[in-house]
Amino acid sequence: MTGRQAWTRRLTIASYAIHIFALVTAVIASGIPNGFDASAIIGAAIASVGVAVSFLARLPFPTRSTREVVVLATSVSTYSIACGLTGGFASAFAILPVATIFLAAIGAGMTAALPTALLSILGVTVASMAGGDAELTGSTIRISAFYLLTALAFGEVRRALFEQTTNPDAVAAADASETRLASLETTHELLEGLVRVATSPDINAVASAQDAIRDAQLIAPSDAAILRTRNGTVLARRGDPNTATPTTVIMTGGEDLGIELTLWPSSGAITDDQREMLADALTPVQLAIENDEMVSTLAGVAVQRERVRLARELHDDVAPSVASVGLTLDMLIASGQLDSEQQRNIEATRTNVTRLVDRIRAQVQDLRADRSGSLTEHAHSLVAEVDADGPSVIVSLDERVPPRPAVADELRSMITEAFRNAINHAEATSIRIEGSIDEDGGSVRVIDNGRGFDTTTQPTGHFGIPGMQERAGLIGATIDVTSKISDGTIVAINWRYPV
Repeated sequence: MTGRQAWTRRLTIASYAIHIFALVTAVIASGIPNGFDASAIIGAAIASVGVAVSFLARLPFPTRSTREVVVLATSVSTYSIACGLTGGFASAFAILPVATIFLAAIGAGMTAALPTALLSILGVTVASMAGGDAELTGSTIRISAFYLLTALAFGEVRRALFEQTTNPDAVAAADASETRLASLETTHELLEGLVRVATSPDINAVASAQDAIRDAQLIAPSDAAILRTRNGTVLARRGDPNTATPTTVIMTGGEDLGIELTLWPSSGAITDDQREMLADALTPVQLAIENDEMVSTLAGVAVQRERVRLARELHDDVAPSVASVGLTLDMLIASGQLDSEQQRNIEATRTNVTRLVDRIRAQVQDLRADRSGSLTEHAHSLVAEVDADGPSVIVSLDERVPPRPAVADELRSMITEAFRNAINHAEATSIRIEGSIDEDGGSVRVIDNGRGFDTTTQPTGHFGIPGMQERAGLIGATIDVTSKISDGTIVAINWRYPV
């Protein structure tokens, strides 16, 4: 039900109630002074006819409807006659025209209410004169003013209701605009808070895991401890695990984002109270992992939207325009109107256009491809593998655009191999992962201050460097290993597009 239908129904019911109430009141009041004489009974009968006729009106009044005009005129006439029979403006039936004026006001507004009020004043006056009561009294002035005020009041009410219900679109648009503004302001505040939280170095999963490892040592002293995710990613570790001794595993969270703490107790079994305290110590780590996951999801959605938009523009606008240039060059070459030098220049240009179209297509594919897991994220995940007593690690990567999916896996594998070599073989106390990655390619260096080695010889049983060189060859990258005994190692990986 629309707003207009709702108020129409309510006002129709109100009109019925007002007419009936006015009639009952007039009949009772007319019999109070002298009882129900013949005039009061006839007046009540005539007034009842007027009330019944008023029920035939349709709300709101149809445009140029004769029916409603007849209803109003009949009601006013019958009420006027009833008033003339029972005392004119002093009659109890003088209240009934108010109901008709109300009906005219809600049916057609001021244009019908004022004429009905004037007609009621005229009708009651004429009926009073016909009944022999033509004197100007206080009741005459009072009731006439009441009719006019009723017409004005209910006419304004009807206008306000009509304007509100005939402009639902404007009202809805205003409400929607205010709601949208409030939503945008709330979203802005939430995003500002999210940025502050996401960039805070104190609440990331690795920092929280290192704190949890320290807390675990205080709660339950142990020779070693490893805190990892359920998928095997090590977040923090301490000591050298001895698999010959019993282990205690404390798990929390779900299968996807859950974590587990493995302990090698120094002495005795861990008590139930200690288990509970250890589980509480893991809560911040679980929350940090979930926060990282949500931030990554939000960032991924925004980045992917922008990538899809750029891919669409390249595919729909740029690529067809460049292809049309190539077609024009083909037509020019086929015309046979070029000399040998012009022919060579145009053919060279045509070759460059073809390469450009191929590159645009490759860019479109890359933009639409899954770019989850940048090199920077991968480097930070490697840092989590370092024991609290291990070397310090600095990640300084300027990654404007993640590498293409076609080369990303091999790059991650090479960086991982170089990093783990520095951890496991170089005995380094400091490791640095630095470089830059953009849309044209990139360069990453893994630098350690370890014991170094002779690059001219191949250590027996070690195939890390040959494996990295093979991976580099698969994607058209280059890898350069520089090392000196007691002077550390630098593994430099360089690649450029197209590969």
